[in-house]
Amino acid sequence: MPAQETLAIPGYRDEWVPHTFFRQSPASDHLALIFPGMGYTAYMPLLYYPLQILLARGADVLRVETVYYRRPDYLALGDEDQLRWVKADTLAACRAGLAQGQYRRVTLVGKSLGTLSMRDALAAHPDLPGLSCVWLTPILSNPALRKACQHVPQRALFVIGTADHYYRPAELDEVVQATGGESLVIDGADHSLELRGDLDGSLRELQKIMATIDKFLAG
Repeated sequence: MPAQETLAIPGYRDEWVPHTFFRQSPASDHLALIFPGMGYTAYMPLLYYPLQILLARGADVLRVETVYYRRPDYLALGDEDQLRWVKADTLAACRAGLAQGQYRRVTLVGKSLGTLSMRDALAAHPDLPGLSCVWLTPILSNPALRKACQHVPQRALFVIGTADHYYRPAELDEVVQATGGESLVIDGADHSLELRGDLDGSLRELQKIMATIDKFLAG
C-alpha cells in the first residue's frame, strides 16, 4: 500500500488545506489530484473508487478533503469570495502536489465544485505534462470552465446525467469536440449520478462509470 502523508499546504487565509497524500514506492512519475464537490466529499463513491483505480495504476495521489458546506464562515460569503477561497486552496494543493516528484504525467479528477478547481488548476498550470482530466458532473454553465477545456490540451472524459441541473447537451458537445475527448451520459441520473429510487440501477451505473474511468486512464 502507498504511504499516506500529510503535506504542508497553507491555503486561503493561510489555513491548512485538508488532504491526504498517497505516495508510491518506488517513486512514481504519475501524479493525480482529486477535488471534491461542495457536499460530495472525497470519501463518497464517485471519488473513492477513482482513487483506488489511480493507486492501482501506480500514481501518487493528492486527495483534497475540503468540506466547505460545513464552514459557516465560507457559507456566509458571497459567490465571488467563495470562489476566491476555493481557488486559493486549489492552487496551494497543486503546488504542493507537483513538488513531490518528477512527474511526467498528471491526472485531474473533480466532482461538481471540484471541476471549478480543475478549471483554476488548468489556468495556473496550462503546461502540465501528460495531462488527463476526468470531469464528473462538470458545471457546464461556467464559461471559464468551458474555456479551460477548449484552450488547455488534455485527454478528457466528461461524465454527467440527463437529470443533472448542469446537463446542457450543446455545452457538453462543445467541450467534447474542443478536447477531442470522450463523454458518458447517464440517462436519468441526477447530480450525484444516481437514479432516484432505483438502487440496483444506480449501482449498475456506478460500475459502468468506474469501468469507463479505468479504461480512460489506461489509454
